[in-house]
Amino acid sequence: MKKRMMLWLAGVLCLGLAGCAAGSPPEQAADGSSWDESWVTVGGVIGVDTPEGMDLRDNNEALAGSGMYYAAWSIGDSEPYVNEDGEDVELYDAQVYLLLSGGKSPQDAENTLAQWMELAQRQYSVSQTAEGSHNGQDFTVLTYFFDSETNPYARGVSAFGICRDYAISVELTCQEGFGEDASQLLARFLDHCHYAAL
Repeated sequence: MKKRMMLWLAGVLCLGLAGCAAGSPPEQAADGSSWDESWVTVGGVIGVDTPEGMDLRDNNEALAGSGMYYAAWSIGDSEPYVNEDGEDVELYDAQVYLLLSGGKSPQDAENTLAQWMELAQRQYSVSQTAEGSHNGQDFTVLTYFFDSETNPYARGVSAFGICRDYAISVELTCQEGFGEDASQLLARFLDHCHYAAL
């Protein structure tokens, strides 16, 4: 699954956007709260107050020079799994992936977001599209199923939004037998996201 996300990142990097690397965490969030050191800071733009039941697995700023940031959380138990490349990995009941891409302008972010959503429409079997707002940030939310026989996850839900010069994608994917509502879990995650004040 991580390889699929890295392939997604590789495709997104081909967009050629150049952003600035993040410095120290901001002092205040746009919702008026002080920036909490316990939040998972992604790109100096988003602070995630990780919801109960989710565990941070990765916060990768190695792509920061290109304006890209990536973080991942797991939900539930894990089991050993051999991916399509024969690698041993841990497969969780569900996972959340946050991808942030900085551009030079809001138009750059809009262009990136449009390409991400087009890619999602091609890769997934989308069953529903909706609009929503979480902690002051607007999103377009896609609910979908996976058609791939090599993907261990059966379904998912993704939120796409723009924060100033940044495109945001938050994806929650889960296995077939996962008993919780993926849309509600993603909404709870988004409600725990804070955005840096201007």
